[in-house]
Amino acid sequence: MKRRSYFAALFALLTTQAAMADQFVAELESAFDGASPKLLASMKVVELDAFGHNGKHYVVLEAPSDGHVEAYFFALDLKPTALHTLGADWNAPGLSSLPLENRLPFLQPTRCDFCLS
Repeated sequence: MKRRSYFAALFALLTTQAAMADQFVAELESAFDGASPKLLASMKVVELDAFGHNGKHYVVLEAPSDGHVEAYFFALDLKPTALHTLGADWNAPGLSSLPLENRLPFLQPTRCDFCLS
């Protein structure tokens, strides 16, 4: 019985940690190749996507907070021009099946003290 309780508690902890991560979309001045796996792990950041659209470059990140995103960009010596949050999961079947033009309206501008603008 104790073993079952242990696994239930561990499952609850892991699913809670995953649910606490937010998704951010950073607008960059130039194309971005991504960070090293070690940096991503240490910053607790996951790179979900990188793309260009209408002359702008974007990277989609999942992180526990905007503080993690700021530390990530500081470590890379990059300054985004803008930061957005997502009103939906970028990789969810409903959103990921849409063309890029239809996904961009889900971006919500957010305050970014470490951005260029």
